[in-house]
Amino acid sequence: MANVLERGASHRLLTSAQMRETDRRTIEQLGLPGVVLMENAGAAACAILMARVPEWSERVVVILAGTGNNGGDGFVMARRLLQAGGRVVVLLLGHGADLKGDARIHHGVFVGLGGVVRELLPGAEVAGVLHPLLLHCSVVVDALFGTGLTRPIDGLAAELIRLVARSGKSVLAVDIPSGVCADSGRILGCALPARWTVTFAAEKRGHRLYPGAALTGELIVAPIGIPMSFLNIPEHDVALNDTDDLLIPKRHPDAHKGDCGRLLVVAGGIGMEGAAILVAQGAARVGAGLITVATPAAAQSVVTAGLTEAMTLPLPLRASGEPLLEKITKGRFQPDVLAIGPGLGENEQTWELVAELMAWKELPTLLDADALNVLAGQGERIRQWGIGRRAPLILTPHPGEMARLWGMSIADVQGDRLAIARRTARDWGVWVLLKGAGSVIAAPDGRAWINATGNPGLAAGGSGDLLTGVIAGLLAQNWPVECAVRVAVWLHGAAADACAAEQGMIGMLAGDLLPHVRRLRNGLG
Repeated sequence: MANVLERGASHRLLTSAQMRETDRRTIEQLGLPGVVLMENAGAAACAILMARVPEWSERVVVILAGTGNNGGDGFVMARRLLQAGGRVVVLLLGHGADLKGDARIHHGVFVGLGGVVRELLPGAEVAGVLHPLLLHCSVVVDALFGTGLTRPIDGLAAELIRLVARSGKSVLAVDIPSGVCADSGRILGCALPARWTVTFAAEKRGHRLYPGAALTGELIVAPIGIPMSFLNIPEHDVALNDTDDLLIPKRHPDAHKGDCGRLLVVAGGIGMEGAAILVAQGAARVGAGLITVATPAAAQSVVTAGLTEAMTLPLPLRASGEPLLEKITKGRFQPDVLAIGPGLGENEQTWELVAELMAWKELPTLLDADALNVLAGQGERIRQWGIGRRAPLILTPHPGEMARLWGMSIADVQGDRLAIARRTARDWGVWVLLKGAGSVIAAPDGRAWINATGNPGLAAGGSGDLLTGVIAGLLAQNWPVECAVRVAVWLHGAAADACAAEQGMIGMLAGDLLPHVRRLRNGLG
């Protein structure tokens, strides 16, 4: 199920440490006690449970609680459900005597009201305790570990999680599914998939980064008394990518095609003509005014046949034989933006073309696909190009291309996608779009966004080429680079979601997205 962000909540994505600091400021600077924040959190989660599980009062609610603050939230829920006439059993992973602070207080109140707590201690027969409860329960509440987990789950906790996961019972996670790293989305040992997750004050990065994002289910952000001013601060520099905070440029009533940008696409080759065509079509559908596709001469006729609204230009056999810049500037076409790479092939000619075109330091330039592949291991060269430019340089790698750029494994890239994207952008002075589930956009100044639109239907050839065209087409219309990249990534994913809603994800083609891209672009203004 797709995640849902309740409007009014902060779109900043926090780390566990940032959330703890926000809690501390609320307690110490505003004087709002931690026990009240815990009460508010448990009350909000309880309200969500009652709304999502109508039969909660007819069957047993099983609450899995740890000995930390997440468990304290669970005890607040247990008390409120009990007082509302529900049947509740809390399975506490540890001794009640080990609870401290606010969690200890709420445990004591629940027990004082006659609440049932069964302690699971080393050597306990977990299956024997759990199975009878699962037979009669309406929902399982996961209040085991929350966002503070830093080590892999093992032992009794791992057994408990696996048994609940296998049962197929609906799970409501408190703050984050147990086992998901709140900062990276990685799975720490094992994790309990949730149907719903109630988090507090702001989303955490692990809610949006895979594989954790796939276990979060429906995500609800609940306010608990932390002021928005404590959340929306510069230090919280990672956010959900949407269009709410962007000023979308408007087209002037008397605009002509020259006003809407001149884009040069350097792409395509024998057998890869479709890549060039899709780039140009993506740019055209978001409103680029004049598009020229420079493609190898042998592929030009196929590209021309596939593009009735764009011009084509034959690339010289070798860049060193007839400089491309000279060939272009001899004519009347003076591009505003360059998009380079899809379908060109990993060869010396591609390398020469990229190196030559990078001399145009005053033009926003996007490097994708083979333009990135020929730069494998050449981070210092990219850094020199990025820092020395007068216009933005944008890299749009998928995980394999990013791995080749850095000389690392794909697993290393996927292990912390946010970190590698931010490092690339910061160290090389470029904008980065690391594509994939939960695409990451990173700016040279350290800010980053995680995209939530899109679906597995995009896992097909050509979808990345189309995205390159959408980004370049918006840049050609003189959109600010942040606005162009963020809107393009959101738009591309939203088009895939709209397409899937009509005909399903399987069999989705890149070309199927074009009418949705156009409609959604116009819906932005």
